[in-house]
Amino acid sequence: MYRYLLIGFVAFFLTQALLAQEGLRLDSIDYNKLEIPPLAVLFENARKSPAVELYQAKMEEQASLLKTEKRSWLKYFKVGGSWQYGRMGVTSAFSDQSSPLFYSYSGVRQNSYYGSASISIPLDDFFDRKNRIKRQQMATVSTQLEIEKWHDEQKLRIIEVYTKVLKDLKLLKLKAQSVTFANAQFETSLNDFKNGNIKIGDLNTAKSIQMTATESYEGSKAELNEAILQMEVLSRTKIISK
Repeated sequence: MYRYLLIGFVAFFLTQALLAQEGLRLDSIDYNKLEIPPLAVLFENARKSPAVELYQAKMEEQASLLKTEKRSWLKYFKVGGSWQYGRMGVTSAFSDQSSPLFYSYSGVRQNSYYGSASISIPLDDFFDRKNRIKRQQMATVSTQLEIEKWHDEQKLRIIEVYTKVLKDLKLLKLKAQSVTFANAQFETSLNDFKNGNIKIGDLNTAKSIQMTATESYEGSKAELNEAILQMEVLSRTKIISK
């Protein structure tokens, strides 16, 4: 329950931010030409959400851990070795009473190598290896299910806002007709008042009807814009904030 409330608050504040940024442009929208994408398009675009990218990064990490775990048997084997190559030389000097000092040098090239191998298998680690691999595989499957669960929940949220948008759009068109009728009625009443055919009270009544119709229309338009922007946030699809 808390998670749904949190998502609702986040969507609300993001919508308000978009409204603030697009306020000047929203007034010029032609709602008669407004096209709402099909649900299938909204569902598919919702997969571009950062939440899905986060889950996918988690799956890549788990796939890497699974690969590492499958290769863990290599740690049971240890191989070592060394190789040496060089030349060993000896320089000597000799002299006596009848011979002058002379030097001699002798050397030999050497090439040697050494290798070793050992096996060490901890039994508890060896017999638990299969379980570790299975746990890692289950973690990957669990993350995949979390992605699908998130997407299903996102679909429900999109459907809820989508139906509201369609309802508000139809209602707005009806209220636009009411505003047109109220404006025409006020203009007629104003002319009648100028010609002395009606009293000031009748003119005030016509003006009140016009203001009520306009206020209701603007309120419905604001609700529609908010619902559309919420749908943009949920589905990662540009509709009016292009």
